[in-house]
Amino acid sequence: MQSWIHVIEWRANVWPNLTALVDDRGTTYTYAQLKAAAERRAGGWAGLGTGPGDVVAVLAKNSADFLVHAFALMRAGATPAFVNWRLSRPELAEVLGLVEPAAIAADAEFTGLVSAAWPEPLPRVVIGGGPGPDGWVDGGTLDGPVPVRPALTGDTTLALVHTSGTTGRAKAIPLRHGALMMSVADFAIEIGDQVAGSHHLQILPLFHLGGFGQCLQAILTAGTVYIHTAFDPAAVIDAIEADRIEFFTGGPSLIDMLVAEIRRRASPGQQGVDLSSLREIAYGTAPITPSSLTAALDAFGCRFRQIYGNTESQSMISLLAPEDHQPGHPRLGSAGRVSFGWEVRIVDPDGRDLGFDEAGELLIRGECLFSGYWRDPGATAAAFAAGGWYRTGDIGTLTADGYLYILDRAKDMIISGGENIYPAEVEAVLVRHPAVADVAVLGRPDPTWGEAVHAVIIPAAGQAVPAGEIIAWCRDQLAHFKCPKSVEFTDSLPRTTTGKVLKRELRAQASASHRAAALPGLRSEERGTSERATREGSAS
Repeated sequence: MQSWIHVIEWRANVWPNLTALVDDRGTTYTYAQLKAAAERRAGGWAGLGTGPGDVVAVLAKNSADFLVHAFALMRAGATPAFVNWRLSRPELAEVLGLVEPAAIAADAEFTGLVSAAWPEPLPRVVIGGGPGPDGWVDGGTLDGPVPVRPALTGDTTLALVHTSGTTGRAKAIPLRHGALMMSVADFAIEIGDQVAGSHHLQILPLFHLGGFGQCLQAILTAGTVYIHTAFDPAAVIDAIEADRIEFFTGGPSLIDMLVAEIRRRASPGQQGVDLSSLREIAYGTAPITPSSLTAALDAFGCRFRQIYGNTESQSMISLLAPEDHQPGHPRLGSAGRVSFGWEVRIVDPDGRDLGFDEAGELLIRGECLFSGYWRDPGATAAAFAAGGWYRTGDIGTLTADGYLYILDRAKDMIISGGENIYPAEVEAVLVRHPAVADVAVLGRPDPTWGEAVHAVIIPAAGQAVPAGEIIAWCRDQLAHFKCPKSVEFTDSLPRTTTGKVLKRELRAQASASHRAAALPGLRSEERGTSERATREGSAS
């Protein structure tokens, strides 16, 4: 009896009248109402023919009803597959083809996209956001007799989340009930003061484990979750003050935007803001810079904690504790100390263990670790080393006093505004353009989003096309957050003797160019413009 359906039943029994979910669409559920709604919706899904063994794709923005329908599907014995609503039609079709849904649930605004990407006849339910077109069932009226509870255990798949992976091919990761229960319980113990009735703010997307996991942790500790449809700095600051928010999770780039909003409200003529309810802000995706930390500590006046993990781990692998979040702390640039329940190794390319402070690939092993990609034995076999060690693809070091450092992105992954972007996927699209002979995609520093997608292109012979046209073409093929924000043209790409593009060199050049461009009063040649005469263009 280790499932999240059992947790909801437990919370409804112990705290029936405590508010569980509140969203900015005007919906509220107590724990008793959450249990009852999930059971009624489960009956409705069962009436549509959905049950054990079925996968149901969920394409929706954050809302209380997103969670209600997710729990209802689990209660009916089905497996929800959370899908990024920012995907383009071809990307969505690929993900749906991977999970092979028996039904689809979506917000009203995405019904057209779903119909275009997946025209096969199957049950379709509108979660929220207004009425749906003909052929779509209103999720608000999806009721039925409560079905027999399925045989749920800690090893039962809770949900599927997808990732494009470094190959550009979609993969799905099964999340387990027991793994997520252990993970969020461990994290709650680390935090220490999340209690019944604590106020949590949800701003990360629920289709990501980081967002969904935060809600699970609040439910496990009988907290109240205030759910925002999307991230808006002004709305977040308003909510912290009005709803007396105590805990939330974001990324460094989001924290920077919130600090800017707080400073705006502290300017002359403004009324300021009361953030005294805040206890702790957790963040992930990247370490926080000393300057950002100093500004955030001054603006928020609460604890900060860094989380390092990945979806495959279904858990935090390491944590940088609040006491390490001091400007000038020698370990501020680290990912913290390894968390309970994890073994880690740093190995060389031949799999040999390395010593302290030696850089190599990070391997992990623990009970929360996923068992493999959904229906993809080839990708699963490639992801694991002998002995059940998962290859994270991250290059890191481990210090003698137990701190883990992540030196490079997992397999050159770009993190922009908290979204994981895999260069191989973007490169596969760009190289199809007739004016592109070869391309390398990487992240370059961005003051708002942390990183922005940057493409370095070798033009096809005799071809000359404006950078803006390349970007616009890409935006027709990919979700906009994955598309290049800037394009650079060159005659050659730096490569190893085996022909592999040296992304580290390109990143170093992009960083140097970014720093030089930030210096006022310099002529273009003084800003380190390449001798190979690059032409750059950008688009937002």
